[in-house]
Amino acid sequence: MTFQISNLRGFKKRLTALCIAGLIITQSACGNNAPDPNVSRGEDYLLNTYCTLTIYEADREDVIREAFQFARSLENLLSRTVEDSEVSALNQAGAGEMVHVSRETVDVIERGLYYGALSEGLFDITLGTLTELWNFSSPEPSVPGQAEIEKALSSADYQTIEILMDPDGGGAVLKKKNADTHLDLGGIAKGYVADRVKELLEIRGIRSALINFGGNVVILGDKEDRTPWLIGVEKPFSAEEEGDLVRELSGEIAVTHGSVVTSGIYERKFRENGQLYYHILDPETGYPRETDLISVTVTGPMSTDCDALSTICLMLGLEKGRALIEALEPYEAVFIPKDGDVVVTDGAMFTAYEESEGTQ
Repeated sequence: MTFQISNLRGFKKRLTALCIAGLIITQSACGNNAPDPNVSRGEDYLLNTYCTLTIYEADREDVIREAFQFARSLENLLSRTVEDSEVSALNQAGAGEMVHVSRETVDVIERGLYYGALSEGLFDITLGTLTELWNFSSPEPSVPGQAEIEKALSSADYQTIEILMDPDGGGAVLKKKNADTHLDLGGIAKGYVADRVKELLEIRGIRSALINFGGNVVILGDKEDRTPWLIGVEKPFSAEEEGDLVRELSGEIAVTHGSVVTSGIYERKFRENGQLYYHILDPETGYPRETDLISVTVTGPMSTDCDALSTICLMLGLEKGRALIEALEPYEAVFIPKDGDVVVTDGAMFTAYEESEGTQ
């Protein structure tokens, strides 16, 4: 999970829950100072997470409301848990049945299929049936039975989704070969929505803003003093160790544009018989992916791509994940392994906090 902090140096390493509402943190918001009259802020709950939007102009709450409404309209197309979404329509369709979808939905699916190929199937948007089986969002999730897992895996294959584009550019027709195949765009949709919100803000003439959709941070424009934005990277499991009221930071990453996205094994999870189970599922086994990493933070031009790449790198592990990012200019990454020091790619401007465990 990532946090935006306007002045991280000298700021408390441990942050109370009152200061992480929406997961965008600024020193003025957490201190005793009055709110900045030249800044407009808003928050909402969508995409199964707390989202915040900060515009560095006065009296732009109308734009913030419009942005959240727009984001919700996209969620209503892309979410498998929204009953009348386009993704739900495809999930409910029979084998070979044609389902008409919007340009927005096909854009996300096409990008998801691209990353399926790039990752050689590790990133698979057709794992929806398996995701539903594990149901990490349930109040009481549990490990599914082996037979159920094997049946769910038999319906997953990103290469079986067929896209027939509308020649007029208005959308597409989708088909699937297996009626039991369900799409889950959770590994990429949040980044896409954040990117689209940034586009809307630009259309509305906004020159400087920060979008944080539950760990997907998108930057619009420059800071007033032209210095880089400092994004705090959460220390994995710090909330679990210290209690829900406290989160600790591993360090900060400096960025000037684009997006910062973190994927980790410590947010959506549960324990059963002493074993930790988290939501990054392996299409080969049907269980959470075994990896030597706790989290990966990726920076780059588009949140859609950073979203997918952070998940892929987490699944690949440190060595292969780092090699992938270093081959994909201009992306950079911060890797937090289960054992050892934080590892960063050559261009990542990351500063670790010395007192944080696992850093130096």
